[in-house]
Amino acid sequence: MEAVIVKLSELKNKLESAAFLVSKEGAAREAHAELIQGLVIISELESIHETPKDSSSSIPPTPKDSVEINKVSRKLKLWAKRPNQINSKILNAFLKLERSGVSVITENDLRNELPEEKSFESNFAQMKIIAKKNHGKVFDQYGENIVLWSPVVSDIREYEKVVFENCHEKSSQE
Repeated sequence: MEAVIVKLSELKNKLESAAFLVSKEGAAREAHAELIQGLVIISELESIHETPKDSSSSIPPTPKDSVEINKVSRKLKLWAKRPNQINSKILNAFLKLERSGVSVITENDLRNELPEEKSFESNFAQMKIIAKKNHGKVFDQYGENIVLWSPVVSDIREYEKVVFENCHEKSSQE
């Protein structure tokens, strides 16, 4: 219960900050970042008592999840062709850590893989939520731990084959 109270307080602060920024001219970017962080906190609240779901779960996705799964499936095909796009970089960093044997991956691990990316925070936040204009939900966060969102794991594994096999083929041709 204490975790919920802490998250509600964080959410209130983010939304107050965003409301203040919206009233200031030229602060749209900052307001956007605050609102995204607020959405992330809501997502964390929703999953506070959840544990990572078994990807073989037979629970059918909700209609909202189905729309998001289709969106992610489409976007992964684009990201595979655009490795310099921030979404690709973040997902590739996760997969690279996973492939190197790191069993528990944290947000800090991902951030450390992409130190040059100034927009890491807001882009990563959009990859953890379901929203109309997000980048596509591919991650769930449990405390500090980051895991792949179970409904799209099979699509991400296909993406991984394409991206890392292409990477391997290019380096063997050089």
